Amino acid sequence: MKKFILILMLLTIGTTGFLVLNKQYALTDYKIPLFSVPNGQVRVDFVNKSKENIKSISLFPNSEKIENIKVGERRTLTFEHPREGTYQFKVNFDSGNQIIAGNRYIEGGYFVTENIYNKVVETVY
Repeated sequence: MKKFILILMLLTIGTTGFLVLNKQYALTDYKIPLFSVPNGQVRVDFVNKSKENIKSISLFPNSEKIENIKVGERRTLTFEHPREGTYQFKVNFDSGNQIIAGNRYIEGGYFVTENIYNKVVETVY
């Protein structure tokens, strides 16, 4: 009985610690949107599913920029956005091709994944 109580206590402490750390530091490995995006911020994962490397992605209106994303690579951008709004972005490939992605609706606390292909972008909320 003592071993059972000890194991139960350790599991409770471990789970609580995981949730607290994940919320505080926005750990991206666990993909728990409820805990990984602090209130007042938006997290956008850009995934290069195209057949060529991406030279840069420019996010508007925040003027954020991500560079050198290889095929199959994922990059994360977190920015302040406490209320409703939109963002858009431009993808520049190494070949010179571009994709301009129109307005994406967001609110503070949102977690969005942008899957970038050669000619289109698929948005997953």
